[in-house]
Amino acid sequence: MALRQTGFLVAVLSLVVLGGAMLAYHRGQVRATMKIDRQEAAGGRELYVDLCETCHGPGGNGAGGAPILNDSTVLQTYQTPARLGQFIQTHMPASDPGTLTEQETTDLTFYIFQLNHRRPPASG
Repeated sequence: MALRQTGFLVAVLSLVVLGGAMLAYHRGQVRATMKIDRQEAAGGRELYVDLCETCHGPGGNGAGGAPILNDSTVLQTYQTPARLGQFIQTHMPASDPGTLTEQETTDLTFYIFQLNHRRPPASG
């Protein structure tokens, strides 16, 4: 009986250790993703100032006559980075649609999520 209890205890402890290791790995991945997101948002801010601010206003406030980007309305329509990015890629900048690179589109997408105080979902 003692051998069975010892085996059970070893199995439980192994699962706890494995679970802890998996959690630590996941946390590391989340931190890495957050770092990339901040970098992309920073790149997006620079692009936004150069390419978008004239029409969408400083910080996305719509002062330039184009839609407001910082009041969550845009994220109600384009709820995922993929949807927002697809729109940006095909329609922006309005003066020369479809000329942004994939990285520029990603950077702008992350920046617009940041303007709305939201992190993009992990998938999408």
